[in-house]
Amino acid sequence: MTTIDHQLDSIARPEKIWAVLSKLDAVADYNPAILASRIKGTADHGLGAMRECDLAAKGKVVERVTVWDEGRSLGLEVAESDWPIHFMRWVTHIEPRSNGSRLTQRLEYQVKFGPLGWLLDRIVMRRTIARNVEIALRGLIKMAAEPQ
Repeated sequence: MTTIDHQLDSIARPEKIWAVLSKLDAVADYNPAILASRIKGTADHGLGAMRECDLAAKGKVVERVTVWDEGRSLGLEVAESDWPIHFMRWVTHIEPRSNGSRLTQRLEYQVKFGPLGWLLDRIVMRRTIARNVEIALRGLIKMAAEPQ
């Protein structure tokens, strides 16, 4: 299993970050790896809510909410994907700070294909995923800090 941790500070207040993060179908607005996103099913928030995302690279992914701690934490897992993974899940936490917020995220995944997958992860996937997550989190922070 591979684990990737991120921590970023923002001048945006926690409730501003939560407002963007918890709008599940807004992920395409701050994550350039996502071309479009939409709610899948009837629930647009809370545990079990799902979104479907069209990926910039190619294909689609369906994600399901596994953690919903109002205003504090959102966790998702990949429910459907063509990616060469057994699983991928992450939790994003928002912590108040005197000058804004701190975002922390832990992402875990396991690649398929045994030793070949392990090598692929070490050579390419881990760096690519870490970079894309960093870009997405910075986009989220930027969007939350914009005046409404």
